[in-house]
Amino acid sequence: MEQQKITRRQMVQRMAMAIGGTLVAPHVLLESCSFDPNTTNAGPARLALLNAIAETIIPRTATSGAKDAQIGAFIDVMIRDCYYPDMQEKLNAGIQEIAVKGKEELGRLFEESNQLEREEFLQLYDQASFQDGNHFFRTIKELTLLGYFTSQQAAVDGVITYEPIPTRYDSCIPSDENSKVFYTNI
Repeated sequence: MEQQKITRRQMVQRMAMAIGGTLVAPHVLLESCSFDPNTTNAGPARLALLNAIAETIIPRTATSGAKDAQIGAFIDVMIRDCYYPDMQEKLNAGIQEIAVKGKEELGRLFEESNQLEREEFLQLYDQASFQDGNHFFRTIKELTLLGYFTSQQAAVDGVITYEPIPTRYDSCIPSDENSKVFYTNI
């Protein structure tokens, strides 16, 4: 078996590729983990509608609501980047349906209605989502919850608790209505 000889030029090229890869790869990985709400292509009207839907699901109380965490932009980016075209069409059609029917039934834009009116209006979609497991509103609710409970805003407000020290897994811990959710990937 004959060994292939390598020239000095080939060696330098391969070394440069190896060193370049080790410098670029971590930067690419770190950049891919950040979310910038300004990356959405949605116009202000769509973002206002998505924020109003999300704020109806998780309203502002003593802590910030979904609108404060910019969940509308999160939902738009998730729909655009993470779903197949057929599901994107279904979700976008459902969001448009909320806008059109909301204006018809509420007499004004959905996002201009008060919290109680929006809750009553979305109850119909919520009930339908339990009957049909693949209903668009169920996905919107899931994205709202995912976006909010993994947001920095929820951590800052103390909605979730950051536990940086890994400890043993304890499946039976007492909890009540005032217990906080533990999340360790912020």
